[in-house]
Amino acid sequence: MFTISFALGQDSLPRSLTAEEKTRLHEIGANRTITDPPDSILYAPAEFDSVAGIIFAWESYYDLLTGLIKEVAEYDTAWVVVDNIGEEVSVAASLTNDGVNMDHVIFQQISTNSVWIRDYGPWWIYQPDGSRAILDLDYNRPRPQDDAYPENLATEWNMDYYGLGLVEAGGNMLLDGTGNVFISDIIFDASQGFDPNLTQDQLDEYFLDYYGVDNVIITDHLDNDGTGHIDMFVKVINDTTVIVGEYETPSAGAGNNYNICNNVATQIAGLTNGNGRPYTVIRMLMPPYSGGVTYTYINSLIANKKVFVPIYSFSTDADVLAQYAQVMPGYEIIGFDCNQIITANGAIHCIAMKVPAMLPEISCDQWTVGDVNADGVIDLFDMLTTADIVLTLLEATPCVQFAADMNEDGDVTFYDIILLLNIIMDL
Repeated sequence: MFTISFALGQDSLPRSLTAEEKTRLHEIGANRTITDPPDSILYAPAEFDSVAGIIFAWESYYDLLTGLIKEVAEYDTAWVVVDNIGEEVSVAASLTNDGVNMDHVIFQQISTNSVWIRDYGPWWIYQPDGSRAILDLDYNRPRPQDDAYPENLATEWNMDYYGLGLVEAGGNMLLDGTGNVFISDIIFDASQGFDPNLTQDQLDEYFLDYYGVDNVIITDHLDNDGTGHIDMFVKVINDTTVIVGEYETPSAGAGNNYNICNNVATQIAGLTNGNGRPYTVIRMLMPPYSGGVTYTYINSLIANKKVFVPIYSFSTDADVLAQYAQVMPGYEIIGFDCNQIITANGAIHCIAMKVPAMLPEISCDQWTVGDVNADGVIDLFDMLTTADIVLTLLEATPCVQFAADMNEDGDVTFYDIILLLNIIMDL
């Protein structure tokens, strides 16, 4: 099913760089905490994976935010970031008056500069014990409170934190959950606040070390859309299906965007995901470029079984909502008027950051200490597997770690190998 709701808002910092910010690009990444990468990564959640809820920064476009918060809080948690207690009291009263389920709203008093939390907010990995950890990119804007938000959140939530030295915007990366990430080539453009010295090899290394992602797929970026971020015209809806924008005619898109969209669609259609399965590419209309604005239906947000889609009171809105319903059966498709926010070069995906769902609790009740490969026998193969863990040649799952920890001290060491060897020799 699909419904339509309307939202207006208030202008503030745009998603793009302001003229004044372009004079302060040297401030990007200042005072950031950079850490070593995690020792072990289970995986980085995908664009479409289940969420515990969504984080919103209460900085502008308040009616639009209210509508989104109301939908998220119906079943899941909406975290609302405010600057201080006075703002929290005011926002809580406003949301209550609008019928929001306040039992599912949690406020965070953490100062931010802008509403664009997709670009500066936390990214996530699951660790082998099932816990979530926060990854923190350098935001490609000289907005220090925004850039500090992920680290402040990690402190507030007492979560493991990993700070990258990579300058990137969250809206310019889409993970498919199988080891691939899509990024537009704007990441190499120093005029947009990115690192002028970044190389492809360095980018690959960042994603492998911090996200456990093996393959970085670089696409062209759109002309004249304000940011060049990939989420303005590409959407990953499951591990093998990707939506790519399409202009009806060459003149409908700014610059070379008609050809750029077609070329990116062809590029992705010729690729496979991390499991070797080919991608299916679905084309979706891009409304004509008008008045200096790149309109998009693709900057949508998947929140469990709901999809929030930007609409504009165009004659094409209903057809696009119906297309979403067709390609994503079982989801509730909800349109939000984004006429005001799109003039600031972003829409719904740009102002929401996901918090991934907790993984189900892992039980190792069926595993036996010493039987590391779970074949019912304690033998040389178990000792060799344990040695691989000690030498970090094997990334152990929690239950394998449990079985290899012979002395149950919480760590797998050479002493556990010796204990295993003694058992095997006595058999």
